[in-house]
Amino acid sequence: MAAPNMTKKLLGIVALALLSASACGSPPCLDGGECAGEGNTPGGRDDAGNDGSTTNDGGATSPSDGGAKSDSGKSDAGDRDGGRLDGGDTDGGGDLDGGGDLDGGGNLDGGDTDGGGNLDGGNGDAGADGGGTVFPGGCISGATGNYAARFRWAGNGSGSRAYVQYDVNNFPDSSRWKAGAYSRGAVGYNPVFSDIFLGAGGLDMGGTVFMDVELSTARLSTIRKVTLAVLGRSFNTTASGSFSWMSFDGAGATPSGFVSNVAPYRWYLADATSAFRAGNAGVLLRISPGGPSGSLVVNRVEICIDGQ
Repeated sequence: MAAPNMTKKLLGIVALALLSASACGSPPCLDGGECAGEGNTPGGRDDAGNDGSTTNDGGATSPSDGGAKSDSGKSDAGDRDGGRLDGGDTDGGGDLDGGGDLDGGGNLDGGDTDGGGNLDGGNGDAGADGGGTVFPGGCISGATGNYAARFRWAGNGSGSRAYVQYDVNNFPDSSRWKAGAYSRGAVGYNPVFSDIFLGAGGLDMGGTVFMDVELSTARLSTIRKVTLAVLGRSFNTTASGSFSWMSFDGAGATPSGFVSNVAPYRWYLADATSAFRAGNAGVLLRISPGGPSGSLVVNRVEICIDGQ
């Protein structure tokens, strides 16, 4: 009876050995050991290299799933959203919008052309009318009235040909409006622009030179006062000057030495009411330089009428 029992024990041992060998084809890794297919990661999954790759699922460097460059990098939160395109040089500042020469300052809006310098405000306006004040009616010389006609002399440098620029004429009838410079003795006379170093420059009214101004007082029933104003100076190094005027209705003159020869230019005002009458569609006003210098440089002329 001992032999059969021994045989059963041997068979049982053999069966256990075969069962153990068939179960170890893929070693379990529950114990924290190192197993093939784990990527040298103790305790990892056997199939980690195929299905659970860190590059595809949760890796911080992945550009497809969770990487910083695609979602929160320069494309979204950098140059486009928070950088130069939206809040930087293009939208929020620089010379175009908030400053610089074009909009907020510089020579174009606030300098010589519009608000200062000798052309508009300059020494002439600031000295005579408190800083270039435009009075009711459009007069800027300091005269008062309902209507103004004003022009200036311009040129392209010292000694160049002078030409007229018309600033304003708000007379009820502005259809007759012309100014020019002529000479009593010079044949082929050309107006000369001069005195650009001590002032804005103007017409050289020396010798036999005079100005003619064509206007109309048609549609005016009453003229109470007419002021003739000249912006400039006596064009002489040692003597002051003056000016006179005449029309078909009357004439007049300033006192001798009325116009200073010292820069800067100033407005010089005279009462020329006697040279004008209401309802005259053919006014011709002649302006000439006077003594003691007999020479002027004139930048602007204004005729201001108080009437209705």
